[in-house]
Amino acid sequence: MKDEKPVLGFDKFLMMALLKDGPLSKEELLEKTILFLSLIWYQQLPGKGQPLTQHLFFKVASIRSKIEDGRASKATGSPEEEMKKLIEKDWVKLNDANKYELTPEGLKNAKIFREHMEKSASSAEGELTPSSTAKNTTFLDAFLAVLKLGSGLISGSVGLIADGTDATMDTIEAILVWLGIKYHKENLSTILVILGLFVASISVLFDSITHILGTLAGTSEPMTLPFLVIAVEGIAILAAVFLFYYQRFVGKVSNSLTLISQSVDSKNHIFIGTSVIIGAIFAIYGVYFVDAVIGLFVGAGIFRDAVGLLREAISAQKGEEEDYSQEYKLPLEECWEENKLMAFRNWILYAIWAEELKTQPEIVASLKRAFHPDNYIPVLSELNATCNEYYDFEGQFEILIHPLKEHELLIEEIEEYVITEKGGKHLKAFFDNFRYYDIHYSDRILLAMTQDTKK
Repeated sequence: MKDEKPVLGFDKFLMMALLKDGPLSKEELLEKTILFLSLIWYQQLPGKGQPLTQHLFFKVASIRSKIEDGRASKATGSPEEEMKKLIEKDWVKLNDANKYELTPEGLKNAKIFREHMEKSASSAEGELTPSSTAKNTTFLDAFLAVLKLGSGLISGSVGLIADGTDATMDTIEAILVWLGIKYHKENLSTILVILGLFVASISVLFDSITHILGTLAGTSEPMTLPFLVIAVEGIAILAAVFLFYYQRFVGKVSNSLTLISQSVDSKNHIFIGTSVIIGAIFAIYGVYFVDAVIGLFVGAGIFRDAVGLLREAISAQKGEEEDYSQEYKLPLEECWEENKLMAFRNWILYAIWAEELKTQPEIVASLKRAFHPDNYIPVLSELNATCNEYYDFEGQFEILIHPLKEHELLIEEIEEYVITEKGGKHLKAFFDNFRYYDIHYSDRILLAMTQDTKK
């Protein structure tokens, strides 16, 4: 007996499209698919000239979907191939106009898929509120405290025990912040976080100086179980990176100095954890003072951040209007805006390749239609992650087309554009990059975060 193919996220996407805009032709379904794929900002192919950190981020995000969904049964086919599967399940049928439409059974399932996505989108947005962010920070800090203290007690590592104690204090601080946000006492919460930063800076500086003096005097104890220290601090750094992005994003959107202050604290934990790992690596080779030297710079940086945040808090206390969106940016924030341009460029290539559009007016008209704010794109529309503003395609056309010509993805011949062989390969690589992609809860959070660019 032939195994029944599973219903993939892409199948649900297609059925939601038919539910909203059906009946649709295979070309119309492919268009929605291209638009969807183009707007997944973190799944794009790494481009030339991107910073190394962004290049690595996009590469890891691309590989992630293959690891999570890399079984042959979960490989996504073309819309036409997936439609055949849905026709076999009697969820979709071809009408007399050779367009796909839902059957009664398909209509019932499509409504279920849409309701689930709407609930999931609401849940994802709920995680991006100040209160939820503070709550999740508390739980994650508590986990790190248990991890570090437990590992320190097992290994006898004084450094890990000290770090675990610091994480415990972070947990208590996070609880107070959570309560402050919940009961509208954010000013007090902000002061607590800033005080915590001052204490952390003094503590790091004191420990670093003490360690350096002890090393010079020959009285400092060598680090025990450095490999365990590296593993635990590696986990802590990943958690700190997540918290930094999470707190910074929500803090910016809600204009919350409390969460922005916490994001600064999380950023400092990245540096502290990195210095500990560097120290552990050198400790393996009998060098025990490197982390302390790095700690001096880290401590000074924390103190500087604390002073800056204290000034912001004083200004806020005086009733001065503050906008933190410009001063406290996310490292990948520019990617969100750049991705829109990438989406437009991908569409230009697709329009020339599939729709055989050649002139600027034809391409501009196609862009306006595809990226119209009212154009429904399943999943992204539920998450409000589509383009909700009109873009000046006529005025900015040269900006959009220039990189495509520069990278020889298309050529201009007497006011007409022709896709090159290299451009065709680029499109194929773009499609293949999403062969195993599916929407998980983390994806919904990442996609919902693009709403920041619209505020």
